[in-house]
Formats: sequence, C-alpha cells, structure tokens
Amino acid sequence: AQHHHRLKAAERMGGGSSKFAVTNWDLAEGGIKSEKETIDASKPVSEHSIIILNKHTTLNQREYDICDYQGDILYSTKAVEGKVKWFDLFGKEGQHICRIQTTDITHKHWDIYRYKTPSFEGQQSDIEATNNAGAELYKKARVEILWDRYHGDIFLYGPPNTEDTDATGVLLKDAILRVEEIKSITGQYQTFIPKKGFLKEPGENTQPLASYWVWEEAQNIHKIKMHVAKDTDMALHVILAILSNMVR
Repeated sequence: AQHHHRLKAAERMGGGSSKFAVTNWDLAEGGIKSEKETIDASKPVSEHSIIILNKHTTLNQREYDICDYQGDILYSTKAVEGKVKWFDLFGKEGQHICRIQTTDITHKHWDIYRYKTPSFEGQQSDIEATNNAGAELYKKARVEILWDRYHGDIFLYGPPNTEDTDATGVLLKDAILRVEEIKSITGQYQTFIPKKGFLKEPGENTQPLASYWVWEEAQNIHKIKMHVAKDTDMALHVILAILSNMVR
C-alpha cells in the first residue's frame, strides 16, 4: 500500500523542482554551528550523511526507527496514544527528547516541544502540553505549513518581547529552514535555508540544499532515505520528514 498522501503525477499541481543533482554534498552545509542550536542539544551533523527512516507498519504514519547507513539506531518515534497526529521522538537509549503536536484542524501549525529542557533562560513550561504529557514540556520550534501546502517554514521560540521576535512575542522573525515538496510521482522533499537577501556574502554557503529525502517503497519495504549536509540538525530533519508525510 502507498502512504496516504501519494498523488498520481497527473493530479499534482504544485511542488518545487529537485535541486538534489546540482547540490555538491561535500560542500553543502546547514548553518548550525553548535549543539546550542539543535532541537535535541546534539552536535550538528559533522559531514554529509545518509540516514534511513524505517516505518514500523504500512498504516501507521508516526512510528519509525531511524538508523545510520550502517544500520545503527539513532532515534525512534512513537505515536501519542489517543491523538491522531501527535508523536514523540526518542533518543537511541529510549529517552524522551521531543513531542510534536498540532492543535488546529487544518494541521498547518505544528509545535515541537523539548522534554524537561527550557529553550532559553527563564522559559516557563507550557501548562497544557505538560498536563497532556505528564512531564514538563517547553516550546522549542514551530512549523508553519504555507497556504499551498507544498512548503513549510521552521521558526524557533525565543525570549518574549524582544526585537527579534514577531507579533506573538515568542517566535523569532526569521525562519531557520524551509521544507519543500518536490513535484514528482514518488514522495520527495528538500530543505534549504531561506535567503535573507538577494546578494550572498563572500564565503557564504552557495549550495542549494541542506537535506533531501525520498520514499522508497516496494513489497514489505516502506522507508525514507535521507541525505543531510554537514552542520545540519538531524533530529529536526527526522521530525520534518515524518510531519510532512502527514500534512496531506
């Protein structure tokens, strides 16, 4: 069975063009410089890597084992019981890292929470999310699915009421990453750092992508193969791959 959002080529009206072939993965980078900037406080990816997300069952869109190319477990995810779209991210030792949830019926707004770890000094845990989880949860990032549903922007939460935050007072104004669905018969996605201007600074990364992933499906095979550039947040990309499969 195909995963639920797969569309026939003739039915597809949007989506971007693949930049995979024109990306030099030895030079590409994701812009993350330290573990202070990653979702799970792990060090950024040190070099171009390939990871595999193995889906547990055909029907369950939220449960995966995430492995490196040698087959060693890096992360796992599990559906939150009683919730249609929510899921948890676990570390390789089975520890809770993040909860990902959406509360609007359009599924355009997704929040990523850290378990028991504030995102910035003085941050208070989210009362409703904490009550649901039975453990302290702190908002870390927001994924906003754009109107065309082929793109999503990722924003970090920051200290409230500063010049860097938007009108809500908590989301930083600049998206740190954009995810884009590719116009293709198979499920393919790519991420890149949104440009903050038309001109690049000398020495700035000129490679178009930070990551790229594709669904590989056959009888008894349901997995995602993902390329991630150096200096990327692997945990965030794992979350995006699973989330983007549920948006449609």
